[in-house]
Amino acid sequence: MTTPQELQGKSRDEIEAWFFTAVESEAMPVGEMLAVLKALGGSQGGTQICGWAELLQDALASRQMQVEALQLLTLRCKWSGDAPSFGSVCKKAARATFSSRLGKAFVKNVGFGSDVKPSESLRRLEVLSQLEKGALCYERTWGFGSVKRLDDFYERVVIDFKQKPRHEMSLAYAAETLELIGSDHLLARLHQDTDALKALVKDDAAEIVRITLRSYGFMSALDLKDRLIDDAVLTEPEWKSFWDSARRALKSDPLVNVPTRRAEPITLLGSPDEHIKSQFSDLLSARAPEHIIKKADELEAGGVLKNLSPENATMLANQLAFAMWGAEGKHPDWVARALLMALRFNLVGEDGLLGERKANISQTIESLLVPKTLQLALTKLPVRAMGGLLDYCRETVPEALSQNLIPLIPKLSISVTTEAIAQVRKAGFESDLQNFVADVLTNRKGTPSLLLWVFRNPEFVAELFADDPAELLRQGIEVIEWPEAGYQLTAQHQIRSLFETGAWLSERMAPLSHEQRVVLLARIQSCRGWDETGRRSVVAGIIKQYPELHEAIQAAAAAVEQPKTRLTSWRSYRERQAQLKKLVEEELPENSREIAVARSYGDLRENSEYKYAKEHQRILHCRQDEMESDLDAVHGTDFSGCEIDKAGLATTVSIRRPNGDTNVYCVLGEFDRDEGLNIISSLSRLAELLEGHGVGDTVDLPGEAGDEPCEITGVEGLSDAVHAWLND
Repeated sequence: MTTPQELQGKSRDEIEAWFFTAVESEAMPVGEMLAVLKALGGSQGGTQICGWAELLQDALASRQMQVEALQLLTLRCKWSGDAPSFGSVCKKAARATFSSRLGKAFVKNVGFGSDVKPSESLRRLEVLSQLEKGALCYERTWGFGSVKRLDDFYERVVIDFKQKPRHEMSLAYAAETLELIGSDHLLARLHQDTDALKALVKDDAAEIVRITLRSYGFMSALDLKDRLIDDAVLTEPEWKSFWDSARRALKSDPLVNVPTRRAEPITLLGSPDEHIKSQFSDLLSARAPEHIIKKADELEAGGVLKNLSPENATMLANQLAFAMWGAEGKHPDWVARALLMALRFNLVGEDGLLGERKANISQTIESLLVPKTLQLALTKLPVRAMGGLLDYCRETVPEALSQNLIPLIPKLSISVTTEAIAQVRKAGFESDLQNFVADVLTNRKGTPSLLLWVFRNPEFVAELFADDPAELLRQGIEVIEWPEAGYQLTAQHQIRSLFETGAWLSERMAPLSHEQRVVLLARIQSCRGWDETGRRSVVAGIIKQYPELHEAIQAAAAAVEQPKTRLTSWRSYRERQAQLKKLVEEELPENSREIAVARSYGDLRENSEYKYAKEHQRILHCRQDEMESDLDAVHGTDFSGCEIDKAGLATTVSIRRPNGDTNVYCVLGEFDRDEGLNIISSLSRLAELLEGHGVGDTVDLPGEAGDEPCEITGVEGLSDAVHAWLND
């Protein structure tokens, strides 16, 4: 779509006069008007061009030109940078354009005004607007289908899928997941004329590849294999001979690029010049830095940036410079990625400037090396880009890199820490690095990621801890106990795994004296950083290597008071088991069915049934965890052998209150309760207050007006009625 020849060279006012005339004409030249807006609009178009667009939008709405209205809204959405606030503009324009009952249902179900991006809502509306009886479609769960009927009252669409005829789905779900396909799509050809397609598999394998790429987009050979097998075009045994035949034929096709690596995408070109022009047009229309970088990465992955023409190199340089300018101060990772691409393709001028904005590469590097900025960039950059940035800085400004990077090392993830230390060493600043690490560890300020690197590279600090080889292990145990999150939590888990590796820990404990091993073992036993299973594993590994430490463990265990055994009656224990079984076998499966039904209603963001079912699921899982924990910790008993000389477990206690009333309570286990027999749980406050007291003692017990002094008048064993209850 190009600007009309008659308007080229015209002033803005002259073009405006033409535009106003065109919008009122009976045969409105929408294509030419869109071309004008596309050429002049965007961030540099100003309010005047936006006014023209609004005028055309109103005209398209009044004439119910839905396809063209969506094209214009999509263009304006790009101008806005896909800003969430533009969603209300889209919604208003769409309502005016899609004014039928069905059209209103479409607009209602595409997510305008929600957290869905406006561009995505417009894409969904475009999908719904093309739904009509007989339309061919694809859905990731059900595969190929044909639209049977649209229901504007219940806002649903009925689709005949091969595996599920007359399947109903909400318009909201259809808009989100359906992909409309043409009759030339691989699935359409497969289902409409299976024999012809199967014949093509044998006779022209290369054409099957082209059809698949046109249907699904560029994909690697591995993905192509999975796609053709999933769609039942091929079987697994047929793949090798098929691909050998296709690859031989495609090598002679200049419009198909088959990479040497199977994981890289196969690209299909309409024509070399046309395809590259289209790709660069999309890059040129991107205005947000993130979109520019993403599109440039796609072009590089697709091989479009190979052998750049001078014109395309200039366009790429300008866009990368614009992205660096737009992301400066906010997204250093985007700045770094744009910079690295410019360097990879030699787009920086001899003066060190990039693009028409003349982005200064030296100043950009200087700003990226500011500690906080550098930390943010390294945290967000992909591994390859992170290594590329550090490589370039090491080669160009090694001293500045080391000076700013070394203090950040304890704050970085383990993968970034490893790369950062390698770069500092390559730059020749290992002495500075050793001094810094020594200072951090001497002051016990090592982070999990730094300590993990040190544990993996013990020779780096061998001299530092020569006098006290146990110190580094002590710091490792301490750091396991710290509350951490993110990549430091990951490093913490890896340190814990090292300690649980018997060979590693034995090697580290070899230089220690017996006394140091005893102290270290005691520290491990008291560390809160392990669950009991993990702790036992570590201790067992140490004892296996150093059996003489077993006595130290026994002595420590004898000094620790054994926890009180938790008991309940066998009757209550079985009741709790039955409750857990019902929860697991009945309530949770029923809840799963409720969730599945609620999910079928459509948009989960506005689906109250789904939200309720998920919340109920959370409550059920909490109950399950609680009951399983209780059943593991509490033991069943018949209370035989319990002492009954003092109030406590398995006793019947009689008390006299200040007003002369007498109450009798039977204290049983944790789960036991029965109001009719006055059975109270051993966990109740009343049981805890009575425990250990005998006849004649006065105890403050809860009363109607608060705690009141009560006299214990009797402590006996269990009555016959309670025994009958226990054995029921």
